[in-house]
Amino acid sequence: MANIPDISVAPEAVFTIGGFAVSNSVISSLAILVGMAIFFMMFKSRLKLIPGRLQVFMEMIVDFFYSSLIDAYRTKERARKYLSLIVSLFLFVLIANQFTVIPLIQSITIDDGTFLFRNPTAHFSLPIALALIVFFISHFVAFSIAPKRHIQNFFKLHLFFKVRSFKDLANAFLENFLAFLDIVGELAKIVSLSARLFGNVFAGVVMVGVITGLTYFIVPAPFWFLSIFSGLIQALVFAILAMAFISGMAKSVEDEPEAANA
Repeated sequence: MANIPDISVAPEAVFTIGGFAVSNSVISSLAILVGMAIFFMMFKSRLKLIPGRLQVFMEMIVDFFYSSLIDAYRTKERARKYLSLIVSLFLFVLIANQFTVIPLIQSITIDDGTFLFRNPTAHFSLPIALALIVFFISHFVAFSIAPKRHIQNFFKLHLFFKVRSFKDLANAFLENFLAFLDIVGELAKIVSLSARLFGNVFAGVVMVGVITGLTYFIVPAPFWFLSIFSGLIQALVFAILAMAFISGMAKSVEDEPEAANA
């Protein structure tokens, strides 16, 4: 008989602290952060002039995003400034997507049979938190470049003070309506960025769980590889979209002459 595991969108609570439940997805996120911190401290201490395979692989990732950032931001200075953010987002999302594929991780349970770890990105809280980080950083970058112009992109009330005719009044209302649509569009980016990541990762978890429960009929290995590949693509897409959102917001407040000189 097939042994299909229970499928739940909400993560399971492992323990509580001061009345707040700590879920297995939160524990997984913390474990990934600690693991990445330890890995990069060890990796930094072992950098060599003649790189090994791991160093070459990491340099390829950094070089790919650095080249993409230069194309997006048009200046090496700004590309270097946000390189660590984009690479960190990519690596964190990549590991989070594949976390339960790590050997023995999925077999760790507590007394009542609850899994101690769960794919963090398969719970909507983490994708939306990452999307909010990208959202606020993109607006902070634009605001730091040109505060007044950035605010006027979304609030064009100053146009009403320039009204001299009915045509100017109609134009002021139209511009403010379009600015309101821009605000809605910015909020939609949060939903789009987070829902895309969550939906694809959760679908992969469900697919692998169902297929693994049907091992008497179907060999699940190809579906594991498909899930891993999907997780890699979603991490790459998330990082590239984050880069595009930050870059697009910065460009929206730059003057053409300034952009050309950069």
